[in-house]
Amino acid sequence: MSLKKFGIALLVIFYLLPIQKIFAQTTNAGFIPGSIWYSEDPFTEGDKIKIYTLIFNPDTRKFSGTVDFFDNSTLLGTKNFTVAATSTEDIFINWTVTAGNHEIYGQIENAKFLTSNGTYVDASLAQNETGKSSRTVTSKVVAQNISNGINTVDGAFNTAVNSIQNIGSTTKNVVPVAISQTLANTTNTLDGLRNNISTTLGDAQTQTQNNLDALDNVKNPPTNSNGSSIFQKPFYVVELFFLTILSYIFKYKILFYGLLVMVILVILRFLWNLIF
Repeated sequence: MSLKKFGIALLVIFYLLPIQKIFAQTTNAGFIPGSIWYSEDPFTEGDKIKIYTLIFNPDTRKFSGTVDFFDNSTLLGTKNFTVAATSTEDIFINWTVTAGNHEIYGQIENAKFLTSNGTYVDASLAQNETGKSSRTVTSKVVAQNISNGINTVDGAFNTAVNSIQNIGSTTKNVVPVAISQTLANTTNTLDGLRNNISTTLGDAQTQTQNNLDALDNVKNPPTNSNGSSIFQKPFYVVELFFLTILSYIFKYKILFYGLLVMVILVILRFLWNLIF
């Protein structure tokens, strides 16, 4: 092919291609990252709200296009926009909230700049998609059922507490004073013992922690002829572990008396199997 024919072919190709595509410019115009917000937040199923985003145009030319708003892959709506030079513009669509998992985001399509001679050129955007705003909306029916369930459990708990209190009052009137007084004294003694042991364990826990801290603060701990201090830290760690568990058990009544009842039941079951 001669040079003349090659030049003619090149001119034909250049003429047939959309000239605005060739001169599309990459620009920072577009979304500000993460720019999705709502007229109400939080929102619930059935709420009618607005989904907003912000478009930024740092260029000296007018910037226009359309924004498609998506929920996951579902198109929620489209809005046209025109942003003046070196300006920002917030746009929105209306949305009726539905239950489920949502990822809301926007995408710019047909982005163009208006040139000084009144023609439009395509703009290649560095940021043509917002960040995705994730929301989980619980169905009102499910939320109501959960609320009803909580109220039911709470009511049952209060009823049980009242029943126990009534049983206590009835027992107090039926059981002889001597027996009820003995039971009260025994309970007080047991609880006092629990408090004393809890205090002792707390002190031992503090002392063991101090010993560990002292070892950590010494870079080269001294050792005796047997090198026993090398093994002190593991023993302190194990000791602190068991002291912490025991301290929690004796500190909290629900743990202490719950385990005590379990131990008593195990002993009674063992005796039952042994006798019968």
